Amino acid sequence: MAVGGYTLLELMTQPEAGPASPELVEVLIDAGAELDRALNLAACWNLADLCSQLLAAGADPTARADAGITPLESAAMHSSTEAADVLVEHGLHRHTLWLAAAAGLLPMVRNWVATDGSLLADPGPYRPDWADVGRPVGRPPTDDPAEVLDEAFVLAAANDRKEVVDYLLGAGVDVDARPYRNTTALHFAIQFGQLEMVRHLLRQGASVTIEDDTYRSDAAGWAQACESGSEDGVEIHRLVSAARSNRP
Repeated sequence: MAVGGYTLLELMTQPEAGPASPELVEVLIDAGAELDRALNLAACWNLADLCSQLLAAGADPTARADAGITPLESAAMHSSTEAADVLVEHGLHRHTLWLAAAAGLLPMVRNWVATDGSLLADPGPYRPDWADVGRPVGRPPTDDPAEVLDEAFVLAAANDRKEVVDYLLGAGVDVDARPYRNTTALHFAIQFGQLEMVRHLLRQGASVTIEDDTYRSDAAGWAQACESGSEDGVEIHRLVSAARSNRP
């Protein structure tokens, strides 16, 4: 049975459905519910426990059942770090630098990126396409190594992977790298409510005045638009506003 394009199991992944009941999920699994798209959606919405339950029931972590990307790729591009931590135990599948960075796999990143910023291996078969997760289309990726590293850096920051962020900064990546529509790591960290990463990027000198090409907004504008009333959101807004006031 499908409702609005979703099966009942897939509907349980949506925020408006509230927390998924493991018992009800088990009933649907036993009834033969399709698992793969539900896993992708659970990854998107950072439902780590549901991801574990679906994987245990046989969901395929390599399936590209929604938007043409794997569950781990979906988790990484939505900053769903807890879900990504569950999924990465099953491998990267499409072995790519940016995904290793987003998943916090520093030893793997080191195998790709030398301390001088040179690439030691092919970055992999899939470059992140933000249009796959509903964002405006960006320019096509190039083979420029700097752009490849910028992608890895931005995705690491969006997923609060501080060790990877610091390694890439040490390798020469610009803290204001913006490979997608002039959107910086700070913009993404603000959007996804990554308070400690926002704090860290500001300490590293991240610009608060750069405006992205989608919303034409600087970091303060992003902080205001993304503030949900949570303590972290309020603190992010305060930090960015303070940084804006203290810099030319």
